[in-house]
Amino acid sequence: MRRNLSSDWSSVGRYATHLFDEEFQSIIKSHDVSQPLFLYLAHLAVHAGNYETPLQATVSTIDRFKHILPLEKRLYAGMLWELDQSVGRLMKSLKDKGILDNTIIVFLSDNGAATQGLHKNTGSNWPLKGEKATPWEGALRTVSFVWSRSLKQRRKVLNNMMHISDWLPTLYTAAGGEIENLGAIDGLNQWDYLNGSPCQPRREILHNIDSIFGYSAIRIGKYKYVNGSSLLGFLDTWSGEPDGTRTFYNTSLVLDSQVNTLIGDLTEDDILTSRKKATVKCPDTSTVVCRPLREPCLFDLEADPCERRNLYQKRRQFSKEFEKRIAEFRGVASPPLNKPEEPEADPARFNGTWTNWRDYP
Repeated sequence: MRRNLSSDWSSVGRYATHLFDEEFQSIIKSHDVSQPLFLYLAHLAVHAGNYETPLQATVSTIDRFKHILPLEKRLYAGMLWELDQSVGRLMKSLKDKGILDNTIIVFLSDNGAATQGLHKNTGSNWPLKGEKATPWEGALRTVSFVWSRSLKQRRKVLNNMMHISDWLPTLYTAAGGEIENLGAIDGLNQWDYLNGSPCQPRREILHNIDSIFGYSAIRIGKYKYVNGSSLLGFLDTWSGEPDGTRTFYNTSLVLDSQVNTLIGDLTEDDILTSRKKATVKCPDTSTVVCRPLREPCLFDLEADPCERRNLYQKRRQFSKEFEKRIAEFRGVASPPLNKPEEPEADPARFNGTWTNWRDYP
């Protein structure tokens, strides 16, 4: 933990979610409301922690979920509950400051769950294929929501393409800025689309050109092209299957939550309808195997979001357009920033902390 360029020793032994709570409450409470506020809150929950104890929650929180087995899932539930409570406290802080109704809130996941591997946290991307650090939809297709009193569309579920770089021009426009002032950027303004415009700004996303693992992936329109894979293909599977025990969604907990109490005109039907529209369903279809380490794969994500039917052999000529576009991106891409390890960065040289080692002789 750091505060600017200094190690924050006062945070030792503190639960990070609570620590972040105190920080954002202090920032909001002292904020001069005559000036705009941009607050970026990157919670560690529900990310796995260190390798020895990847899932961590307070004892009192874990005790709330004694009915959940095994222990790993109980810990994960505790972490998620703490995150949920933090969102409630954030909303209350904005409300108490009198700025909630003039605030745009974006809540998003940066990648799919890590069901397996070094950072596994019992999360699940089912029925999507793959997980974090792979080129599959389980890694790339994440959930988010935008809440604002200024949005004309209410409770609208959208499934358009959006890249994380789009948030800059989107929020800049929403705040009254002119996109021309941002210069040459990769992001596209999605604010009009969020407000009901039928025109979707984005039609392609370059997912990755990875010169380390030697793979590339791109989506154009409804099609996605994958050439190679990460981690030698070990995570190219469908993992995290539901165990079939969850047949009931408790809408009362949502309706009684602190967030809904603050903003709240939700009904049970609103919740269930939105969940149904946002749920990914994969049609029953015969599987056409994809072996990306042998040859490229091509998928129609509108018809096959779970990437079970490889179209590459049927559409080989069509696939050349994807390779051409990847080559164009490769020609203007910055080189990877991967650098060899430097002995000078060893935390043992800096009182056991990771620090900006090149600033010191």
